[in-house]
Amino acid sequence: MTHAGATPRPPFPVIVGCPRSGTSLLAVMLDTHPELAMPPETAFMKSVVMLDGDAERQRQRFVDVVTTDVTPISNWNDFGLARDAFVQRIAALKPFTVAAGLHAFFDLYAETNGKSRAGEKTPDDLFVMAQIANVLPEAHFIHVIRDPRDTVLSWSRTWFAPTRDLVQLARGWAEQVALARRTGAALPHYRETRYEDLVGDPARELARLCEWLGLDYAPAMTEPSAHGRERLARLHGRRHTSGRVVSEDDRRSIHVNLARPPLPQRAGAWRAELPPAMATAILDATGGLARQLGYDHDGAPHGASSQGSA
Repeated sequence: MTHAGATPRPPFPVIVGCPRSGTSLLAVMLDTHPELAMPPETAFMKSVVMLDGDAERQRQRFVDVVTTDVTPISNWNDFGLARDAFVQRIAALKPFTVAAGLHAFFDLYAETNGKSRAGEKTPDDLFVMAQIANVLPEAHFIHVIRDPRDTVLSWSRTWFAPTRDLVQLARGWAEQVALARRTGAALPHYRETRYEDLVGDPARELARLCEWLGLDYAPAMTEPSAHGRERLARLHGRRHTSGRVVSEDDRRSIHVNLARPPLPQRAGAWRAELPPAMATAILDATGGLARQLGYDHDGAPHGASSQGSA
């Protein structure tokens, strides 16, 4: 919570969503804003918001987790930060709290990138949204939702897909989207945005989000490909907790579209690649959630306005 007399923190965007929903696209769009720095996927929030014990134990564990270059714990080497500078900032915090540690990390990232503010994007932050909100009351959650047929088709081709079975992945989409919506409904700052809107009318969608985040709209956000290329260059090979080495090519191959302009044609790609029976099976596997959100058989989301709170 904000202490009496302390300057309130500005809204802190936290982008969540099912894998392959467009969270990286939105992060790069926001990163193009002259005031806002969006790090590559951090991955550490789910661990650090659960830290317990005395303050000094939390301080050490915080540094250990954030600077661990092992996926899916943390992607430290993607951030371009000097470890010594980060450790010094954490050591100077009196007393240490997880909130103060997170402010130190994101402030350092913003300063290093010449920005005044920062945000966070890790899709599976959706599993700890309530815990993040408890630690960072300024967190403003943006849940990116994409047609499950496009989502699972893309997800199934990644190195981190839990299965290649599209129907099973559709069930996973439904579980994650439903969880984020259920959790978000109980939070003070939660918004949904559709991938289809981000590529179909990015100026309108980004202007809406900027207003909510207390930012002036910056037209450059609609064409973030230069920032996308920079983001790809930051992605290094990474060791997985399983012992597997995830190569630079593995990591960059799934984000190649970040180096290209956002095109409306990316929405509905499933039409050219999925047999009609499989497209229907994917919708059915979501238990009605896809159709509730306006994704019907022809693929056009309809009649579904963005859900959100102030």
